Amino acid sequence: MEKYKEEELKYTIKDMPAEDRPQEKLLKYGPEHLSNAELLALIIRTGSKKHTSIELSQNILNEAKKGLSSEENSFIALKDLSAKDLMKIPGVGESKASMIISALEISRRTNKSSIYKKKRIRTPSDMADFVLSDMRFLERENFNIAILNTKKEVESIRHISTGTLNATIVHPRDVFQIAIRENAHTIILIHNHPTGDPTPSIEDINITNRLVEVGNIVKIDVIDHIIIGDNTYYSFLENNLIS
Repeated sequence: MEKYKEEELKYTIKDMPAEDRPQEKLLKYGPEHLSNAELLALIIRTGSKKHTSIELSQNILNEAKKGLSSEENSFIALKDLSAKDLMKIPGVGESKASMIISALEISRRTNKSSIYKKKRIRTPSDMADFVLSDMRFLERENFNIAILNTKKEVESIRHISTGTLNATIVHPRDVFQIAIRENAHTIILIHNHPTGDPTPSIEDINITNRLVEVGNIVKIDVIDHIIIGDNTYYSFLENNLIS
């Protein structure tokens, strides 16, 4: 009896309804409506013999994010992979690995350059938007301060300390030594939560209160504390934890 052979080639992106194709969806609805796999598929362009570009992209993300808890965090691990790491994934060769690494490097350089542009801070979301892309994927807690002038423009972002996955140690001396040296009019405290949840801990609230008190003494007001999560933020000012 003749055996049936399983089809090796699956459908391609062109076989999908036009409204479901990543490029058409992006042009019609915007990039925010695409999944991580669809965005990555637009970068690598083609799939493999067994998978469409979307399926291959999902496989890449699945391999990269092993051990992570959410689909939204899949790019966290992807950004730390080398070209050699990517090429260990079935269906990814030198060309696709180079495309992915190049796209991630463009993102890094774009994000880095944003720090050096003066920006006027009118609302907490202005500050959050300014640092979100630079801090949302950090794997350890980092504590920074924004140095503002009298016009509430960001003169600089200064790094204070790096902690662990869920904690960082901050001393008022380190914060205000930099603030005084740079003639800050006011400062905004900024740190990230690698878990993705920006809700402040008791320790976050305590250190904020302490820094506000010291700021009152040295006449450099702490006007907000922004905690960066995964594409979200928490503002002490918006939640009435700083008056």
